[in-house]
Formats: sequence, structure tokens, C-alpha cells
Amino acid sequence: MEDDPQLLPLLTVASGPMRGVGFRLPRQPQVIGRDPAVDIVVYDPHLSRRHAEIRLADEGVSLTDLGSTNGTWVNGGRTNGMIRLADGDVIRLGRTELRFHDPGVARTDPVGLSFGAARQDRRQALMLQPLALEPTGEIGHRASTTGCHVADSRARP
Repeated sequence: MEDDPQLLPLLTVASGPMRGVGFRLPRQPQVIGRDPAVDIVVYDPHLSRRHAEIRLADEGVSLTDLGSTNGTWVNGGRTNGMIRLADGDVIRLGRTELRFHDPGVARTDPVGLSFGAARQDRRQALMLQPLALEPTGEIGHRASTTGCHVADSRARP
């Protein structure tokens, strides 16, 4: 795993001011917080300076709250002490949401979409064509050829 950094577990910021930023998790423990001296700095005023620690070991990845003021939440439940993470877990620190992705045991992609066995009863997806809106003198809604309604975004006079 250490030979290829792409195989290291990944924390991706899913919501909050740093949305889209990813952090690969090396073997040494990583402290997460808003203090510039920690390993994983998250710019969120609702985080403690040293909020939580994430640790990669042979038996898996664990997360420990470090006595933060607002707590550490995993999949909607507040953690007390250490919790073992599973691929696809959602971690909330302050008002920032992180998604945990472990390529070694992946059942999700880094943004949280599930992988599973392909369903045999699905039809092939069709490419959608852009809907061309024709200017009209009337403000309001019109039906598209797909049966969906499209709102006219022009302001009323």
C-alpha cells in the first residue's frame, strides 16, 4: 500500500468552506483541526484547534475525538472515544463533512457513490440533449418535449 499513494485511504471534504479538497492518510497518525500546526488543517471556525485524530493501522483506520467542543460525528452519531471507520463513512467535524474512502476495501468511490453488482433489469441509459428554450412574449412555464416543465427565468416587466 505504501508503494502507491493512490491506494492510501482518502478523506474528501464533501461540504464546508474547503469542499472538494482531499487528504491521503499516511501510516503516521494525523491530527485534524483548525490550528495551522496540525497535520490536516480544516478551515472551519466550529472545529477545535486539535479536534480529532485519524490513524491508519494494519487492522484498519480509526478516528478518535480529542475532547473537541462540538464533538465528532460519524454517520450521524456522536463518537465517544475511538471508532473504526469503514469505506463510505461520513464524518462531521464542526460544520464540515468529510467522506472516508478506502481503496483497499472500496465499496464506494471518493464522493460516496456505492458500487454494487450490476443490475440485469436496467435499460441502457440514453444521452440527454440540451433543451433549447425559444424566446416567447409570454412569461411563465412551458412544457418541453420530454414532459418536464421548464421555468422561464426572465424577470416580469
